[in-house]
Amino acid sequence: MVDDETDAIHDLTRRTALRAGLLGVGAALAGCVGSSGTDEETTSTTDRTSTGQPTTSTATEGTDAAAAKPETPGEEESCAVCKMYPAKFPDYNAQLLRDDGEHVHFCSTGCMTAYTASPGTFQEGVTRDDVDVAWAHDHATKELTRASEAYFVLETDADRVDDPMMKNPLAFADEGDATDYVDQYDDLSTDDVVRYDDFDVELAKQYRGKFFE
Repeated sequence: MVDDETDAIHDLTRRTALRAGLLGVGAALAGCVGSSGTDEETTSTTDRTSTGQPTTSTATEGTDAAAAKPETPGEEESCAVCKMYPAKFPDYNAQLLRDDGEHVHFCSTGCMTAYTASPGTFQEGVTRDDVDVAWAHDHATKELTRASEAYFVLETDADRVDDPMMKNPLAFADEGDATDYVDQYDDLSTDDVVRYDDFDVELAKQYRGKFFE
């Protein structure tokens, strides 16, 4: 009788332990599934490169470029193309920011577009990809405007504009102002209104050809 009771107690104990073990395994599996779900959700909301690294650095670079601001050229700062002094021409000077953080100054838009077309001609080792953002003075308002957003009139008559170096493309922040300008003259048309990215070496040479020799 005692042996039967002892066996019954041992059997009950084994069943209780087995249920406890199964419950523990189930909890662990639930935890794993929950953790995996969290990771997948986090991954799906985070942009990553092909190597699996977050693209935070790219976003930061874009934000920095968008927030970049021009600086006032110093009195002794010389134009990177013609070596004149940009500070002497506050209504016409231009500048750009390289992606290494260095501002490059110019006396005029003609010099800026020459540099943009072929940076290595004026600063060894610099390429067009190193140019982050550029600014030029709006011909109508005399305010600095981002070159990438401007409309440039390919003015070639030095008698019409009293600007440095005698001949420069004229920047306008507003396309309508650029169109109004060309409408004044029979030798200009809307075909003479271009964007900043259109300035290649051939076009830049129309303004600063001697500096490419």
